[in-house]
Amino acid sequence: MTTTMPAQLTADVVVVGAGLSGLVAARRLVQQGHSVVVLEADDRAGGRLYNLDAGDGVISEGGGQWVGKLHTRMFELLEELGLKTFPTHIEGKTIYLRRGKRRTFGGTIPPLGPVALLDFAQAQFRLERMAATIPAEAPWRARKAAEWDSTTLGHWLDKHCRSAEARHLFELGLSLVFAESSSQVSLLKALHQIGTSGGVEFMMNTADGAQETRVAGGTQAVADAIAAELGDRVRLGSPVTSIEQDGRGVLVRSAGAEVRCGRVIVAMTPGDADRIDFLPPLPTRRAKLQRVWRNGGERKVCLVYRRPFWRERGLNGSAVTDLPIAHYVVDNSPPDGSKGILLAFIGTAASGGFHWDDTILDDEEARRDAFVKDLVELFGPQARDFEQYLEKSWIAEPWISGVAGLRTPGVLTNYTDATTAAVGRVHWAGAETSAEFESYMEGAVRAAERAVAEVVAQGVDVPR
Repeated sequence: MTTTMPAQLTADVVVVGAGLSGLVAARRLVQQGHSVVVLEADDRAGGRLYNLDAGDGVISEGGGQWVGKLHTRMFELLEELGLKTFPTHIEGKTIYLRRGKRRTFGGTIPPLGPVALLDFAQAQFRLERMAATIPAEAPWRARKAAEWDSTTLGHWLDKHCRSAEARHLFELGLSLVFAESSSQVSLLKALHQIGTSGGVEFMMNTADGAQETRVAGGTQAVADAIAAELGDRVRLGSPVTSIEQDGRGVLVRSAGAEVRCGRVIVAMTPGDADRIDFLPPLPTRRAKLQRVWRNGGERKVCLVYRRPFWRERGLNGSAVTDLPIAHYVVDNSPPDGSKGILLAFIGTAASGGFHWDDTILDDEEARRDAFVKDLVELFGPQARDFEQYLEKSWIAEPWISGVAGLRTPGVLTNYTDATTAAVGRVHWAGAETSAEFESYMEGAVRAAERAVAEVVAQGVDVPR
């Protein structure tokens, strides 16, 4: 039996992780003339950008996919890469189904009852007024940070939403953003994200919102384009095992290569970075952060049809409901309508009226059947006649432990800037480290560019 020895390499900077943030960081460094090696544990680049094959050259995104008009850095990146965008399909009526009553509506606001509508508006106003008091770069310094970080968004909504219908709508919209129920999210974290991600309406809406635009070819095309530019600088199947800082710089060990470098950018969530041994050991605050960190759990599920038949009935494929699976449905068809694709999300939590038993959570066939049943109720018997069922589970990935970073009560005030504070020659990127648009693709790009600016400012003295 022969053992392949890891390649011995040198570089100015090693980037750990070839998700969007890591790839952008590497690309920016190369553009500035630095030598870079990207070490990725998986056998593909892209991280939480992932295309699902719907057949006949059509894709549906299994990970991050939408861009809104406030996501300026993401749009600039797409233009640099020569990638096209197209609008999320919203032409037609949206279905609103609650407690068995089905209605359709145009625009962005569901047909809430007058009491629920006023209740939603007052709660939104209060949330955004509180959010405006939180410093974007240091939310733990807000005047009421300790109070707000000791409770959850769900508890606040329970206390301040007088209408069950308004409470349900907040749970639906914000749990999609956080990939977890509101009962798990620190109120301080939620307020910070509301204040730095465009506000409640932008975060929840499609038209003029964060879900307005899609990338032609899927967002995996973004990762593929950058990886192609970087070429053999990206080394796949190379999970990093240790990062050792010494008087000569940094030695990064992985399954595929050992790289001596001047600086390192770790573009992983803090929880995923805990797989790496750091020598000398990380400061206590950073080490503890990595151990308590967890990401939200979520699946994307899609049904693929021969055509988007719902459009023939004046429907846009979107639905807001209290059904078991299809809480929020969106038309994810290709821009030419050559196939019809309906997409929804399945989380792991049971809250706000959303409940899944273990059969739904653990059995793919049961999830498919439950999704079909919901779509039949929404769109009629034609919804049974699908070509494919597709899903992507982010809690089953070997190297990525879930999707959007979840900050439970106490994390922000106890660990403050540990997500971003450099440790010697080790710097941190990833969407969860962005002060603005955290957990969005926009946040991933901004975090990468911040980390690169830190590296350049500190200087890269390559060991020779």
